[in-house]
Amino acid sequence: MQRAQLKEFYGYGLIVFVLLAVQVYSVYVAATTDLALTWKHYAGFGATALAGILWAIRKPHYLFYALGLTLILGYENLIGFTPTLDFTATRYYINNIAFPVSYQDFSMYMLLIWAYVAHARLKTMVQSLLVK
Repeated sequence: MQRAQLKEFYGYGLIVFVLLAVQVYSVYVAATTDLALTWKHYAGFGATALAGILWAIRKPHYLFYALGLTLILGYENLIGFTPTLDFTATRYYINNIAFPVSYQDFSMYMLLIWAYVAHARLKTMVQSLLVK
């Protein structure tokens, strides 16, 4: 791999490592306290395991999409990484109908790091969408 690709690949590895560390901490907290893990945690374990496998077999193209999807699902509060699933809740109103929306703060920060690491790939993706 070239230098830019290695930087991106090891950046993905760092993100996977942080996700694994947070999930190990979640399991530790669940084992030592009365906190029960939910289906969101188990979905997060599966998504992180898939990303870890893709990183281990050196497939950065697929890892880009797997990590992005994992972090977006975490951001939208559909899968969980942290023990308590801390999130910011808000409501959007359309014609006096409230739509509750919640965002996980941890996933938002990890998504920003992913976007920084995958900046070149995201840039070429957007350019290919906008340029004929």
